[in-house]
Amino acid sequence: MNFKSFALFAFLFAALPALAAGELRPFPQHTAYVAGTIRPAAKSQAELDEAVLSFYRVWKKKYLRSTGEGERYVFCNAEKSFEPKNTHSVSEGHGYGMLAAVLMAGADPEAHADFDGMYRFFRAHPAENHRDLMAWRQVLRGNQLIEDSDGRDSATDGDLDIACALLMADRQWGSRGGIDYRKEALKVIAAIRSAETDPQRHTLTLGSWVDSESPQWGGLRPSDFMPVHLKAFAAASGDRAWTQITDATYGILKDLVTAYSPQTGLPPDFIQHKKGAYLPAPPRFLESRNDGCYSYNACRVPWRLGTDYLLTGDARARAFLEPLNAWIQKETGGDPGKINAGYRLDGKFLGEDDSVAFVGPLAVAAMIDPARQHWLDALWADLLQRKPEREDYYGNSVKLLTMIVISGNWWQPF
Repeated sequence: MNFKSFALFAFLFAALPALAAGELRPFPQHTAYVAGTIRPAAKSQAELDEAVLSFYRVWKKKYLRSTGEGERYVFCNAEKSFEPKNTHSVSEGHGYGMLAAVLMAGADPEAHADFDGMYRFFRAHPAENHRDLMAWRQVLRGNQLIEDSDGRDSATDGDLDIACALLMADRQWGSRGGIDYRKEALKVIAAIRSAETDPQRHTLTLGSWVDSESPQWGGLRPSDFMPVHLKAFAAASGDRAWTQITDATYGILKDLVTAYSPQTGLPPDFIQHKKGAYLPAPPRFLESRNDGCYSYNACRVPWRLGTDYLLTGDARARAFLEPLNAWIQKETGGDPGKINAGYRLDGKFLGEDDSVAFVGPLAVAAMIDPARQHWLDALWADLLQRKPEREDYYGNSVKLLTMIVISGNWWQPF
């Protein structure tokens, strides 16, 4: 190697850390979704991107907080909708925040620092029975955020999003800096596998607190089913159990809807396992009298399964969503303003209620079918006109993440 070649090699080698420190997949990504899927037609791609970025800035200003110790978290109780009132953080929202930061990096110069701060907060609040899972709730006592007696266990949905966000961080910034994102992701994935899955039935559980003595043993929360995440875990870990869980859960959802909501395609918030069968959970199975209905948990299912079809083309996702798409468009007459915040599985209203958390996921579902173009355009317009101050942390967070999908800017690390 001559001197000039050696000098060039040395320069490039020295530059690698600097290159790795930047964003490798900066927003906007304009991901190539599966052929035949659609995006809102009324706006240009630049306008779609700007709508997402504009709302992200609003969301971040309202919900992202710092502890003053280099840690950041998503403040879930800005609207005082959580009990107890001193609740500040839940693992579900923490997962949302980590996903938002890694997906919006590049457009937001603070995203990398925000993500690392959220990682540190996650590590500072481990679940009581597994250090690589997150305690599901943090409350403010004095000047400290701590877990109360009911907040020390894990919740599967938050852990799944945190693990996936760490895998995405490895693709976004690399793992040669202060945090080995890939190594940390694999730790969380292994912990979920160990403490939040049922190896006999090949399903996720509701959290690390559920065991064979729990009344909820064998039960499922359909909104925990994030098939793109599970496929990423399989690819990263080489563990075929994630593929088994994906296959089993798709089968359970198909059978449940066929038996209990064939006209609507609606999944329930919770599924009970009883005498070898899966059925909609009874009232108060875990959270409320609507546990067996399509309510504030299940409303996320069209987003998670729709994203699976958009990114992987899994025909099972499309088959699940097509009846739901047809029913909700007919039920509302194509008017998103008539989407109710909750239905019985037969399609009857749970009550006169409204939330953007139900709109964004249905827009993602509509993207699978070109025949739903007008419906998708109407749903997108509805998302844009909704005032953030009239929604809560949950609705606004689901809105943000689904807008990223709808605009064509979601990607996964495999």
